[in-house]
Amino acid sequence: MSNQRFILDSIPERFVEVDAARLLLILVRFARQPDTALESLQCLPAHEIVGYFTPEYYLQKLDFLLRYPGYFVYELTELYRLGRVGSVDRDEITTLIRSILLNNEPELLTTPFRKFWRGAYERLDDVEAWWYGRRLIYTGLEPRKGARPQKYYFVSALALHEADRLVAAVDHGRWYADRIGLIYRFFGNLTPAEMMSLQYSHIGYRQAQIEGLIPDLSFPEITAHFTAVFGAPLEFADE
Repeated sequence: MSNQRFILDSIPERFVEVDAARLLLILVRFARQPDTALESLQCLPAHEIVGYFTPEYYLQKLDFLLRYPGYFVYELTELYRLGRVGSVDRDEITTLIRSILLNNEPELLTTPFRKFWRGAYERLDDVEAWWYGRRLIYTGLEPRKGARPQKYYFVSALALHEADRLVAAVDHGRWYADRIGLIYRFFGNLTPAEMMSLQYSHIGYRQAQIEGLIPDLSFPEITAHFTAVFGAPLEFADE
């Protein structure tokens, strides 16, 4: 396995539909059901909704875990070390990590992410316009005293239908849905701030230049952490 996942000054061109579909699956899985907290929102849309999600930087942190399988397995190991996942999940977690690395996911499936002042971040204007034009996701900015407005994502019933269709009709959609389900299961109880703290604990992530690409973790970093936490090697050779 190579320690260098991608060239740091180049990102392959992506289509807005790809980003919109991937992020839609995250929002549908992580959205909260409408509750009394919505009643006081000034940005609540007039459209009928079935769920909502906030803040935007939390969406970016979840997308980062989805786009960097190497970080996903490292942080999953770290959650186990911190006692944030149950010891009964040990065998499942170690099997999952071995499978991800044996399938070379960090080399094959990593999609580079740029860094902004709060970590991994990309402008979503085109994606949000794509959603709005199809009545899937509506966005709104909620004013806050002494702070920047907070972005909300409001999920329509049509978005749920479209997410189901994507998973059924697109092969890679199933992979995304399955991985998002694992992120929800193991990371869903973390706050956005805790998610950001985990990612910022890595020196490469922390020291990445603004507007530069966030480097992936090396294979030795991932395997050394696994061995230190689980007390066992990954049991396959570094290729």
